[in-house]
Amino acid sequence: GIKVRAKEELSSAELPDRLEYGAVIRETAHAGSRMEYQLVHGDGPATGWISTRIHGKDLVVQLLPPHVRQFDERPGEEPSLKFYAISDVHVELKDNMEWLRQLPRFDKAAVIVAGDLGVEPEPGEAGIAAVQVNHETWCHKSVGDEELHFHATDSFEKLDVLRRLCEELEVITTATLLGDVWVVPVLGWYHKSWDTEPPLARPPGQEFTHEPPPGDKFATDTGACKWRGMANASLELAMTLDKQNEAWGIWPLPEALVENLQKPRGERKHRVLSFSHFLPRLELMPEKRFLFTPNLTQIVGSDFIRNRVDMLQPDLHIFGHSHFPWDATLGDGVRYKSWPLGTPAEQARRTASYPTEETQLWYPLPVFDNLGRQYPSNAACWYSLMYTRIKRDPKSYEMAGFVADIFCPKAPVVPSSIISPGYTIPITDEEMKQRRARYEGK
Repeated sequence: GIKVRAKEELSSAELPDRLEYGAVIRETAHAGSRMEYQLVHGDGPATGWISTRIHGKDLVVQLLPPHVRQFDERPGEEPSLKFYAISDVHVELKDNMEWLRQLPRFDKAAVIVAGDLGVEPEPGEAGIAAVQVNHETWCHKSVGDEELHFHATDSFEKLDVLRRLCEELEVITTATLLGDVWVVPVLGWYHKSWDTEPPLARPPGQEFTHEPPPGDKFATDTGACKWRGMANASLELAMTLDKQNEAWGIWPLPEALVENLQKPRGERKHRVLSFSHFLPRLELMPEKRFLFTPNLTQIVGSDFIRNRVDMLQPDLHIFGHSHFPWDATLGDGVRYKSWPLGTPAEQARRTASYPTEETQLWYPLPVFDNLGRQYPSNAACWYSLMYTRIKRDPKSYEMAGFVADIFCPKAPVVPSSIISPGYTIPITDEEMKQRRARYEGK
């Protein structure tokens, strides 16, 4: 915990209790590296003075760092085209199809749909606007005693059906210059070997109640897709499906784009926005210690996708599949965002945690425009925001409380306020209170 003193001066009286790890506080006064606070959530004195930084280490971090709110305002300049992002729409779910039908019109806009629009694309179905695929490759799925078939003998044939449908509807499926921004889809499939982090760690002297199952055992794709003898999540399959980038005509890239990529990001004539369904980098997933199904990391990403994104070095890359909202700029200088609609149950949990109107509606998120402006993040990107509070440490045996409850009840836990502080922040707005009450427990 952090030492708390009665006054600003370091010589003032030290209070008997410390401000404990995971506490949420509100700043009431600031003087250099000293801060007066009021306790909002957690353990420690109700008020007092603390040091915010010592020996070069931050002791206190903002719940919403500057990049969440930051926006490059340019008075007098209006974008001619704004880009929005959404993924994992799953229109086969009745509530999600209704969400799609009720979307407002976005003027001067391009909506990037980073995969999982639906299981069975039909001509005339609203919103077919992207070539990123996952559930679109399903050939059959069991629902109770009923076996559903989707008009294809295998998943490769399903891909061909989707490609022909896009051609009929004149859907653009290749790298395209839109409003002075190159938009580049990147196709691929996940493989187990992409996950290079260690298994969920046991605390010393403790045993798991049961072992986390491997990812391919609980992936619906394993039963719903047919890959002509290739195993789901195998490197062979990922390598084969990487070649779909050539089959769809995305690669080789247009000569004008190749020329544009010769210059480093920031010096190019045209900005670059790329998107994929699956993840290009492991840092875009929570560690296993924060996942209900720790080995989910084995069925979400691809090194082949990363290689193509590294080649592009885009200003922004949009992805989907994980169902976790995300916003992070990594060491390669690329900003990565994910804005998944997800299942109705996931939507309800998000809204209960962050009961704003924006979270409830979950419209496609503005992310970029033809002026090259990156748009603000959102507090609902809780996992990526968590990594502004703690470092990634996949060898740690401190885990989320819900993970400990499932696999190791005596494991030390990371406070929920560190992971997702939505419930720790007091709500005074009556409409937000009602919204939380309406969605809690759904």
